[in-house]
Amino acid sequence: MSGSSSDSEITACSSKFDPVKALYSDKLKLPVAGAPLYENIQQFEAAVQKQEDIIPVGLGHLVKLREEEKQRKKLEEQQQLEEKNRQRFAKYEALLPTKTERKIRNVLTRIEYIQGPLAALKDCVEQRVRVKIITRNDTGIRGYLQANVIAFDKQWNLALTDVLEVWKRKGPRKRKVPPGLGNPVRKGTAAAISPIPVVMEKPLGGGIWECSRHIPQLMVRGEHIVIINIVER
Repeated sequence: MSGSSSDSEITACSSKFDPVKALYSDKLKLPVAGAPLYENIQQFEAAVQKQEDIIPVGLGHLVKLREEEKQRKKLEEQQQLEEKNRQRFAKYEALLPTKTERKIRNVLTRIEYIQGPLAALKDCVEQRVRVKIITRNDTGIRGYLQANVIAFDKQWNLALTDVLEVWKRKGPRKRKVPPGLGNPVRKGTAAAISPIPVVMEKPLGGGIWECSRHIPQLMVRGEHIVIINIVER
């Protein structure tokens, strides 16, 4: 009797059907062998309204094929819509204003097409040619520089390396420190930041001294330049 009662409780067509016992029973038999299984009520209602086929458990490859078919149809619809829009607006493409790309112009772009004396200076930069630069002061010629040019601009401002500077000056009759300078800087403070180039002095006679020094890097303003010559290639 108990056995028949338990069978009736797990039989879906029985009036004593118990869903909880049916879930945990290993003797459950479905009335229809290929009956679809729903995960929830919402899925069942959607299947009834849309007449959607529910694939039974155990046929996962059919589910995969169905999802791939959905994606394929969705992609085809999207491509058809894009093609339809393209054909729709194709006749208006000629009326659209064309936007020209604005080229950026600066010193680096202009220097590629430069002509004249600056073009020769550009060759000196590219070929690492050493040049001789005659410099001036407020009264006349000051001296000259022998260096390698690494950069310049249209105002002839130059960035130089490995610079040998030679200039002339008048020798003072008496060397003295002006009172306005105050106390001299302690040794080692300025040299710790940037080494001070050693100036070599050579008397030329008539109170004129020739000074020379070597500077690793130097910036020269274009207004101080008189002429530039090529020393060696």
